[in-house]
Amino acid sequence: MTAGRAFLLLALALPLAVAPTAGAATPEPPVRHATMIYYAVGGATPAQVRERLDARAPKSPDGYRGDAYTRWEYRWNWPGYGTASCSLAQAVVTVRVVVSFPRWTHPKAAPASLVAAWNRYTRALARHEQGHVDYAVGRRAAVVRAIKRATCGSANAAALKQLDVIRKHDVSYDRSTQHGATQGARFP
Repeated sequence: MTAGRAFLLLALALPLAVAPTAGAATPEPPVRHATMIYYAVGGATPAQVRERLDARAPKSPDGYRGDAYTRWEYRWNWPGYGTASCSLAQAVVTVRVVVSFPRWTHPKAAPASLVAAWNRYTRALARHEQGHVDYAVGRRAAVVRAIKRATCGSANAAALKQLDVIRKHDVSYDRSTQHGATQGARFP
């Protein structure tokens, strides 16, 4: 691609870019079609784990702290980008999705009931974040169509309008699922 533009919209919050912790539990199943970034959460009791989640969870631009966060980024380009004579038929659109997700660095002596509760919770949380990912990735074709149906002068605005559709969906999805709580993403 040549001199393209990148557009980034946040689905829920700014991610905590924390490297994976050795020996930490991983969510099952992981979120497909996304790069996972884990933040460490410790604790040996449900209350301690919740306290660590609350302290370390990503924070959205509006101040909401959620236990996980999905961020998507669209990039597009076409021959003649930014000129009056461009080739929108050759537009290329890519989407990259990053999910910030908790990883419990549980002690080996953690009670089996706590391990089971964590596993149920992370499966439900991953399912919720998968909903954000699937919608963002699935809307790529709409962004491509919007660009190709536009003019050289309006293609950028047409693509941005489609990104606004995704952002509004993310807000609505979180509202209707109570940020995943209705899908079982509640700990403890």
